[in-house]
Amino acid sequence: MAKIKISGHEFAAQVVKEIATADVFSIAEAAGVKIVYENWFPVTYGEFDKKRKTVFVNLNAAESHLKIIAHELGHFFAQDLNLTGTEEETFAHGFAEYFSTDKS
Repeated sequence: MAKIKISGHEFAAQVVKEIATADVFSIAEAAGVKIVYENWFPVTYGEFDKKRKTVFVNLNAAESHLKIIAHELGHFFAQDLNLTGTEEETFAHGFAEYFSTDKS
């Protein structure tokens, strides 16, 4: 299977255009992704559970919950892109970065 050559940032821009919002909660809802908040030792900020189509956010994380959700949504959207683990992480970082940059 060929890899799709698109950055997480570019993909996020397409998602925002298609869904007509840059609100990560609305994007998650439109994609059918559930968001769950939990408390655990702050080694991991968040996780995406593919089987349950759920983003878990660590309330103890020293990172913005919005940024964590955007990053984990990047993992959701990367599922079918045939990426290596490192490529997927880069994609998710780029996806989240889109939501923290000024688009004016």
